[in-house]
Amino acid sequence: MDSRPWHALGITEVVAALDTDIQLGLSSMEAADRLRRHGPNEIAAHDTRGPWNRLGAQFRDVLIWILLIAAGISGAVLGEWIDAGVILAIVVLNATLGFVQESRAERALARLRELAAPDAVVLRDGEFRTVPSPDLVVGDLLVVEPGSLVAADARLVDAVHLEVEEASLTGESLPEIKSVEPVDESAALGDRECLMFAGTHVSAGRGRAIVVAVGVETEVGRIAGVLAQDEPPTPLQLELDSVGRRLGLLALSTASLVFLVGWLRGNPAESMFLTAVALAVAAIPEGLPAIVTITLAGGVQRMAERQAIVRRLPAVEALGAATVICSDKTGTITRNEIRVQEVLLAERRIGPADLDPADGRDHRLLLIAALCNDARGTADGWIGDPTESALGMAVELAGSDSESIRAESPRIDEFAFDSGRKRMTTVHSVGAGFLLAVKGAPEEVVDRCGSIEASEGPTPLSDDRRRFVLDAAAGLAERGWRTLALAYRGTNVAPDSADEAEQDLVLVGIVGMSDETRPEAAPAVAEAATAGITVVMVTGDHEITARSVAETVGILDGMDVMPGSVLRTMTVEDLAEDVERYRVYSRIDPLDKVKIVEAWRSRGHIVAMTGDGVNDAPALRSADIGVAMGSGTDVSREASAMVLADDNFATIVAAVREGRSIFKNLRTVVSFLLGSNASEVLLMFVGFLVFGALGEPLLATQLLWINLVTDGLPALALGVDPPDTDVMSVGPDTSRHMLRGSRLVRLGRHGAVMALAALAALMVGHYGLGYEWEAVRTMVFTTLVLVQLGYSFAIRRSGDGHGPGRNRLLLWSVVVSLALQLAVVYLPIGQTLFDTVSIPLLGWIPVLGAVAAATMLILAGDRWIGRRGR
Repeated sequence: MDSRPWHALGITEVVAALDTDIQLGLSSMEAADRLRRHGPNEIAAHDTRGPWNRLGAQFRDVLIWILLIAAGISGAVLGEWIDAGVILAIVVLNATLGFVQESRAERALARLRELAAPDAVVLRDGEFRTVPSPDLVVGDLLVVEPGSLVAADARLVDAVHLEVEEASLTGESLPEIKSVEPVDESAALGDRECLMFAGTHVSAGRGRAIVVAVGVETEVGRIAGVLAQDEPPTPLQLELDSVGRRLGLLALSTASLVFLVGWLRGNPAESMFLTAVALAVAAIPEGLPAIVTITLAGGVQRMAERQAIVRRLPAVEALGAATVICSDKTGTITRNEIRVQEVLLAERRIGPADLDPADGRDHRLLLIAALCNDARGTADGWIGDPTESALGMAVELAGSDSESIRAESPRIDEFAFDSGRKRMTTVHSVGAGFLLAVKGAPEEVVDRCGSIEASEGPTPLSDDRRRFVLDAAAGLAERGWRTLALAYRGTNVAPDSADEAEQDLVLVGIVGMSDETRPEAAPAVAEAATAGITVVMVTGDHEITARSVAETVGILDGMDVMPGSVLRTMTVEDLAEDVERYRVYSRIDPLDKVKIVEAWRSRGHIVAMTGDGVNDAPALRSADIGVAMGSGTDVSREASAMVLADDNFATIVAAVREGRSIFKNLRTVVSFLLGSNASEVLLMFVGFLVFGALGEPLLATQLLWINLVTDGLPALALGVDPPDTDVMSVGPDTSRHMLRGSRLVRLGRHGAVMALAALAALMVGHYGLGYEWEAVRTMVFTTLVLVQLGYSFAIRRSGDGHGPGRNRLLLWSVVVSLALQLAVVYLPIGQTLFDTVSIPLLGWIPVLGAVAAATMLILAGDRWIGRRGR
């Protein structure tokens, strides 16, 4: 790739370097040779895996392999084909979801390829020709006009009033005025005024440019290269992978230990093998992947009702873990719609809604705003230059009609805007004379004014007043607003030139306009701050504009702004050292956004990135969670994990609330499942070690039933628990650990208490009541089921749960599970399948007593340890 800074080179240097001719263009033979040597101007499809490879990739997860092994053992070894079928169904469901989601990256690249113009106009052999966009080559002379979609990156050699819409690439909300003059080599992408970029639109003027980059070497092509990279896993995916590895190790070691202990106690090796295998299967919460999927899917549905479309299930939870939200400005914090914000008249400073057409000065300003304007209002909005559209909307807001004004004073001539003059003048027929309507940069227009429109009419514009007006205009500019001066002059003779027309003008007022801030942005930023989330604004706009918007919505909050010129000199490591000092990044190139995301992530933060343009797509992909605006580009939507259909920044906060609730629910589910499974492991181990001579504490089929009846409905009910009301009043839970440190100790303590309850039932049934071993084992079996059902309420009330609020679904799930257990104990078919006998009425006393004692002990122990921790 030729990496020369084309924007810093003069036209002669570019022509020489690319061996082309700005008068004749390339010859057809040379263009064909370059196309053959360098390839077509298109973003080639990256090497994608076939469907079978993508399907195979879904089975690389540790927990999935454990489940597959468990399914095989359940069916082939234990003969539990129903259990094996359920496990396989879970695996197939998760593999299907992953298989479908694998195509997202390729679709994003496909959307980028669609940005290419289907055809382009070039000069070849001295003739203008329309050629397919893929046939463009470096050195071609590209010709553009209003409405053209730029087909390649190109260096301008001729520009006449040329303006290009680059918002989707640079984030700049206004069209860029182009010129042929070179700029500094270190200039940001949005400041390279002599370059046009592939995928941008010409909004005004015309020009010719030498193609300097095609295909993957264009700025859009570089973005495509980033999108082809794998996106990082979400925090939930990382944690579940860790859980899977630990569970696999736990299951293998437990099964081996139980087999060894039972065999040493004299039990038959075949019987102990089946029991050990069943225990290993029971130690794995087979329902966990399904419950995770169902819980996340429920969150997806709730978010859809709030206009947030989740494209990747783990994204719901990931956003709840976010500690930093890096937000684009244009179209996210702002509307990407220029509006007049303030009007400065001779003695007044008012908003556009306060303009009164009946007032002489106000009427004159509205008149000039409508006449010196090419924008048109339609049923679908305003069409034309954004600045002129803003003036048209201000006229409409004041109660006047632009078309009626234009009909009364028809335009007969004009002197178009010029980047050198920085003003525009239109000539209108009014009665027997002419009206000259002028708008432009304040410093240029005010300098040509001899009077100012006051309440009593035009009065002389003194030097002091002139300075006052220019200072006031500068004050608006310091807010990051675009400013225009409006002036007029009446004459009996139509002028022949701009210089003749633009003199001795009457200044009417100064108009300040900006990309309007979304009204819901400031409250959303404040709520994010309350929830412990840092909001960072990243924009391609200028520093003054970025600072103004950030202060308006409360993002800056006394912190610093980093310009892109500084960021481009820093590595990710350099930025990471000071990244928490900055809340705003201005004049940023597209790939610099990735650097910001990576710097925050390197400090241990979980980063969400919002955006709507092509320029946001790489950062959306590299962030932990990418959130695109629904009205944004197809590229940004395909690169994201979540899309906000209403473009509402506040919806992000609602998504954070949902994500936090989901993670809390999932952690409760994991705690419940693993605490329950720990009780089974401990019961079997201690039972064989201490009471092995009496018989097996539980049979293999009973272990599998316990997993089915407790890992099913109660766990699912815990997964859809409604959120706490205070979930957004505290900072994010940055630990994100489900199976580490004190949490693992706590689950082991819970499992030990539940195992102790079952062992207590064993001892009372055998030694106290003198029951046969089958009855004792049925008591142990039922006690463990019931204590785990009670544990579902205890874990919800303890450190992982949601407090005393009611969960009707959990209550009904426990009732159904209890009914199923009673059926297993008392119905003949249940007794046959699971080797149970009816528990005598007296036998229920130790069973229920052990369950109640264990539940209270778990709750009391957690409260006591919690108080000691405080």
